[in-house]
Formats: sequence, C-alpha cells, structure tokens
Amino acid sequence: MIALLTRWGDQSALRQLAPRLSAALSEGGKAGEASIQHNAVVAHGTAFGEQSLAHLPSGDVLLFCGAIDNAPRMRAELGCPAASGADLYAAARLRWGEDAEAHVAGAYAAILLQDGGKRIRLVRSPIRAPALYYWSDAESLIVASTPGAIFATGLVERRVDQQKLADSLYLNYAEEERGWFEGVIRLPRGARAEATPEGVTVSHYYDIGDIPPVRFNHDQDYVDAADALFAESVEQMLDGFDRPAISLSGGFDSQAVAAYTMRARRGQALMSYTSVPRDDWQESDAAATFGDERAHVTALAAMYPELLPRWITGGDRELSYCQRELFETALVAPRNGANLYWIHDIRKAAKADGADVLLTGALGNLTFSYDGTGLLPDLLRQRRIGRAGSELWHGGSRRKLAHRVVAQAVLPFLSPAQQRAVLRKRGAVFDDPLDSWSPIHPEFAADMKVAERSIGSGVDRFGLAIRSVESFRRTLMGNAATEGGDMMYAMDRLHGLPSRDPTAYRPLLEYCFGIPATQYRKRGVTRWLARRMLAGKVPEMILKETRRGRQAADWFIRLKGRRDAIIDELDWLTHDPDVSGRLDLQRLRRAVETMPESQAELTPAHAATLSFALSRGLTTARFIRFLAGRNDI
Repeated sequence: MIALLTRWGDQSALRQLAPRLSAALSEGGKAGEASIQHNAVVAHGTAFGEQSLAHLPSGDVLLFCGAIDNAPRMRAELGCPAASGADLYAAARLRWGEDAEAHVAGAYAAILLQDGGKRIRLVRSPIRAPALYYWSDAESLIVASTPGAIFATGLVERRVDQQKLADSLYLNYAEEERGWFEGVIRLPRGARAEATPEGVTVSHYYDIGDIPPVRFNHDQDYVDAADALFAESVEQMLDGFDRPAISLSGGFDSQAVAAYTMRARRGQALMSYTSVPRDDWQESDAAATFGDERAHVTALAAMYPELLPRWITGGDRELSYCQRELFETALVAPRNGANLYWIHDIRKAAKADGADVLLTGALGNLTFSYDGTGLLPDLLRQRRIGRAGSELWHGGSRRKLAHRVVAQAVLPFLSPAQQRAVLRKRGAVFDDPLDSWSPIHPEFAADMKVAERSIGSGVDRFGLAIRSVESFRRTLMGNAATEGGDMMYAMDRLHGLPSRDPTAYRPLLEYCFGIPATQYRKRGVTRWLARRMLAGKVPEMILKETRRGRQAADWFIRLKGRRDAIIDELDWLTHDPDVSGRLDLQRLRRAVETMPESQAELTPAHAATLSFALSRGLTTARFIRFLAGRNDI
C-alpha cells in the first residue's frame, strides 16, 4: 500500500501527520514506513517484502504498489536484472515517460512527486489495478491506495456516500470514480491525474475500444497465437515465485491456467484448491449447471500427476466469516458476500501449505474462453447473412430456432421498451429487482433514483438482448470489475498471499479483443477458440462440457440451518434507523420465514431474494454498523 500527503501552504504539521500514515499502512502486524520528501509525507507498506519507493535521477519520488506482469521482459529491455517493481517502473518512466504504460503490463498504481513537490501525478494501470483514492481542498492533497489512510490523517471526516451505498444495492458499479465515502474520489483504471495547488485534473489514456484489430489468413493462426500468448502470460507471471497454488474449478479458465502452469514447470508440484458442497448437499439442477466440480478436477489430476488437489468444503462457515477483518482491510461492502467463505478458506489453506502465490482465471470468460455472446447482431450489421443464418441454425434445438431468431436477430435492434413489450407478448415475466435480488428499501431506491441511474449507466437489470460483442465486454469490464481493485488486493493483504491472473495478462486480453468474434463461435460451437487451444491440454470432459459450474451450490442448506438466527438478526436490525431506512428488512424476513423444505420448491423471485438479496442486505447492514463503530457484527 502507498500514500502521500502534501500541504500546499503551511507544512508545519507534516511531521505530526507522518506517523498516522505509516500506522494506517500496517500490514501483517508491521507498520508502514513514512518520510518527508519534497515537502510531502510519502508512506508505503511492506507487504510481501516488495520495495515500494524509488527515486528517479531527476529527483522525482515514486511510490508504487501492485505487480508488473511482464517483469522479465521489462528487465531485459530496460537492463535492470534484479529490479523491484518500483525500480522497474521508475526505469520505464525514465525511458518512455508518459508512454511507459504502453510498455508495462500489469496491475499497479503509482504516485509521482515531481518538480520538488509542486506537481503530483497519479496513475492506475488499465484492466486491473490496486485502488488509488484521493481527497483534496485548497490547502491539502491526500492520496492513498486505501481510504483508511486518508481518514487516519484526521483531516477528513469519514462519511458514507449514500448514493454509492444505494447504487451498490442495485448492483450498479459503473461510476468508477465514486468511492464509498463523500469527497474521497477513486482514480479510474487506465487513467492519470495531475495535482497542483490549482486542483486535480484527470485524463483517460486507455480504452478497450481503441484496441487495434488482429487479422490472420487461417483459423489455426489464431489458435497458435493465443496459445503462445497464454504460455507467455503464465511464464511471465510466475517469475519470482517458487511454490504456486491455484484456485481450481471445473471450468475452462482455471483448468487452462493449471495446465499451462504445469507444462511450464514440468515435474513441479502444483497445489490446487477447489470449493465443493457439503456432504449433505444433493444436485438438483444437473441439466444446465453443476455444483460439484470434483470430477473435473480429478480428471485433470489424472492427466498431470504433479497436480495435488484439495477439496474445500467450508464446514459450517457463514456470512460473518472473516467479514469484520475484510471490512477493516478494504473499507468496502463486498459485492458477493455469500461466496467469500470458501475464497477465504482457499487462501488460508494455500498460505498454510507454503504457497507463495495463488493463481486464478477470473478474466478468462472475457478473453480466450469468450463464448461469442453478441456475435449474431454483429454479423447482421456487417451484412454477413449467410454466417448469421448458420449460427442460428446450428445454435441449438431446431424446435427453438424461432426463439433464437427473435432473441439474437430481432431484439438487439429494438429499444429496451420495445424489447420488453415483445418479450411480454411471448410470455416473459420481469421480476422487479426490489422483489427479487436487490435488498434496497423502495423509498431509499426512489430517493436515490437507483433505477434511473442504472439505466443511464447502461447497466441492464432485466436480462435484455445483448447488442454487440464490444458492448457486452465493455459493460462487464466497466461494472463488476470496478470494485476489483479494492477487493482483490484486500484479500491479498488480509491473507498475506499475492494472487495473479494469467487470463488478465494485457497482451493476451488485447489480442483476444482484437481478433474477429467469429473465432469464438462456429456452427453453434461456443468457446470455439478455447476448445481448439486446450485440445490435448485438459481432459475431454472439460472440452465437451456445456454446463456451467455453480459457486456455493449448497447455499440453501447453509441458509436453512441458520434460519432462526437470521430472523433474529433481521428483527434486531429494524431498531437501527441507519439500516432500516435503507434495506427492506421486512421483505427479507418474510423470505426467510417462508422458506420451503426443499430448494426445488422455490419460485425464481423467492430464490433470488434468499440467495442474493439476503446476503447483500446483511453484508451492507453489517458494513453500516461497522462504520458506526459497532462491535456486534
């Protein structure tokens, strides 16, 4: 973690403020380090033994946090054989100036103190990056990778941003600049800021729409290039790590990361950790999804004897598991709290087993294993009628051909209102989010205009048709991923274990965004690029799998066992006006109170309330109470 504080005028208080910043950046029981340079307090933590401070020959001071994914390549190109991330980024700035971001691939944030402290520059890498927040007024500027450091100075009052709270309850995270606290702004990914006594100016230097197209003459060329980039990604990201572990599922993405890792380090053990349901759980919806991924992981282990699988059941873990610790570390309300118990346990197990890095495959669905969503309307806009017809014909059962034509060739060209009208005529039912997956109180939702803001942000909450490949990818990159910088790095710090995602390697992502979308779907075969690329590298059962894995598949029996305790907590929360005015506690209580004996008896709206709205509501309620200084969560 990193932080900087400068006073444009009176600087007499800097020495008093320095210890507050260093204490706020404590990690693993060890306080951060702070010093005064160029009339500013510069502070950094010491997580994972990384050096975070560097000096340029010009006298500029650099604070750096995060990771450079292509560090081996950068070291060779810049002639820095043993450089830390901070020194390597400093060398890149020295060589390329503002163009450094075009060469350095990674997930990082940096603060540059320039011109003897008269100018401060901030930058976050594109795609993924640790968070970087700032607060300023006419006298001061405070920048930090955690808002907690800003409040630790005592110069800024900690007040929750009610609009952020409301939008989060409606799953609208599109406004990346908006942090969780009033006046504390988050620098967007792929953006720079320049701060002077006159104010802060933000500019965006990266946009996925500017990725240049990649074209080859033959289909196999696309596979070969993707294969080479994936291998490069794994090799580059494993640099400096001796005992990797992986969070492994039955899906293409983490299976690919595991396979390429073991092919890169043949004969070296790879520890894997897979979340599995409790023993008293039974599969209920095997046709479209699967909840137990042991068979898929076991099949991979049969191909690679060096894979050492371990099953993580989570025992009787529930929502409060490690929750307060995460609040303290991240100062955010997690988006998917119901999934976090097994994520915590995987990280704890990997750390206890001696792993020095945890590999994931979180961005695979948007990169190499993209399924071609949005291809049909793109083909029609390009007037490629024959190819569009082939995809419609081969896209599923002939009995559902008319349905596919409407869904993929008609609806994407209609307005949202027109789409809903057509779908209603065809028998579709649109559950109101406030009656299903959102726990927000109707009056709070109306006051904060959450529905209007969601529509204005381009966030679809009614499952309308996808208009294009680019719009679909942009929506996912610009909504769910905005909170990733807070959560991912908070989890790393909380468990003392860094993580890396080879599927998010920027050269790989840009390649996957640049190739024709037809490489992802052909004659009804989805994930066509991944299936060809992984042939012979992962088991056939993975390549032939058409179902999707379900995370926390045993949620219903976990919830059922705590039914009475949850009702008591909801009743208790009704007496807290900070909570009861923001969450529809009565609806949540009714949903829990009327739980049937079997998950199969749930209506879709009831299931969404229990599996999504309840965990989001309780997480938010506890976050509100945590910020108020309550010790009862």
